[in-house]
Amino acid sequence: MKVFFVAVSVLFLAIFVSGQAPLGVESTSRSNIYVGYVATFPDYGLQFNSYRFNGAEIAYARSLRPHWDLIASGTTVSGSIFHAKQMSGTLGVKFSALTGHLRPYATAQVGYAHLTATNMYNEDHHPAVAPGKATNDSGLTYRGGFGVDLQMNRAFYWRAVQWDVQPQPWARSTPLYNNFSSGIGYRF
Repeated sequence: MKVFFVAVSVLFLAIFVSGQAPLGVESTSRSNIYVGYVATFPDYGLQFNSYRFNGAEIAYARSLRPHWDLIASGTTVSGSIFHAKQMSGTLGVKFSALTGHLRPYATAQVGYAHLTATNMYNEDHHPAVAPGKATNDSGLTYRGGFGVDLQMNRAFYWRAVQWDVQPQPWARSTPLYNNFSSGIGYRF
């Protein structure tokens, strides 16, 4: 076990050090566009994969300083047995801890979401919506999470993974949507 821990530590250190080789990207690019796949897992206290929504995300980021970006993001997801469809638009900041090839980051955003579903939140309405009827809910939402970008060359990067938590519309504390995404970005 000790040998395994040492090997993993050395590998992590090598990736970290090589990931910091400067590319000159920060001095030449002020903006980037990202397009990717997103899988959303609502936390209903049931099996993790029982209500997965699939969709897409597109984001535009503008560099404020070497580690800080202003980001505008739009997502659309749909699926599950409840025939749910959600669209959201958010605006916030992204902080990249490193600026070399490997770019771990954190993001915090706030915005608006619209959700349409059948039999999903019918009992949450007053009076309750009849079974089989679709509900439409819109309101405040927020997203907060982490991710890792891998700069492939001066222009393109791969978002290896992004995880963020987002409440359903109207910013209720539960259920939280766990969003996982991956895709390609272009810096210009």
